[in-house]
Parts: sequence; structure tokens; C-alpha cells
Amino acid sequence: MLLKKILILFLFALFTCSPNLQAQDNYSHAIGFRGGPNTGISYKRYVTFAGAIDAILGFNFTNGRVLGLTALYEYHFFLNYKLNFFAGGGISLGGNESNAVFGVDAVVGLDYTLPRFPMNFSIDYKPSFRPFQKPFGDGLYYNEFGVSIRYIIQY
Repeated sequence: MLLKKILILFLFALFTCSPNLQAQDNYSHAIGFRGGPNTGISYKRYVTFAGAIDAILGFNFTNGRVLGLTALYEYHFFLNYKLNFFAGGGISLGGNESNAVFGVDAVVGLDYTLPRFPMNFSIDYKPSFRPFQKPFGDGLYYNEFGVSIRYIIQY
């Protein structure tokens, strides 16, 4: 039921944004800290005008003490000059002493860049699904809200 609500929210957000909206061209590389259940380092790089790769190397404190790497592709929709809505997906790989994990992730969130200081903030919702391991019967591993604070390396 929760997955259905998330999917409806994602589709609503996707289709209410005009297809000609684009992200701002305000930075190309940023690195920083991500807080949430999966806490660690976040690196974001724009690969197209509106498309970015977000890599997260983190430690999950809540779900089996897993050290993992997540790679996400995020498509950014322009809301104003410094604020974007983004949505996308990717994969996560990780493990601990007893097992290895593979996940398929979705992400949706907001991205804000300070106007006169090289800092970027984002808040997102990132559910992860494990297709080969079903702890809750539907493959949903965890629902994660996260906050990232990044220093802009290059504009």
C-alpha cells in the first residue's frame, strides 16, 4: 500500500511538471555529507544540463549495519533559479560480515544551491528494493529520508 502511494506521488510530480522545464546550470561538481539512515559521503556531478549522477558511500546504521555504495541518476526540473525538484533511480551494492546486498533504488527530492556561497543542500526520499531478498514479502528493504550538504567544487 505504501509503495502504491509513493508511485502515485512520483507520477503526479512527474506529470505536473512541464516537459520543457530544465534544471539550472549553476554547478557541475559537488561533494559533501549525507545524513539519514544511510550516513556518509555524497558526490554529485551533472552529466547533462538536467541530468546528474549522485554517488553515496555510506554506512547504514538501521538495517543490518551495511556498508554500501549507491549510484543514482537524477533528472532535475527547474522550479526557480536555485531550487530544483529531482527524480530518478539507480542501484546500490553493499555488505557486512555475513552477507552481500544488491538493491534497486528510486529517489525523489528537492535540491537548493545558495546564491552567494558554494554550498548545496538537498532533501530526498529514497526507497530501496532488494529483488533477490524479500524481508517483508514485497522486496521493500527500507524507506529512507536523507539530507545532503555539499560543497560546490566547480561551477
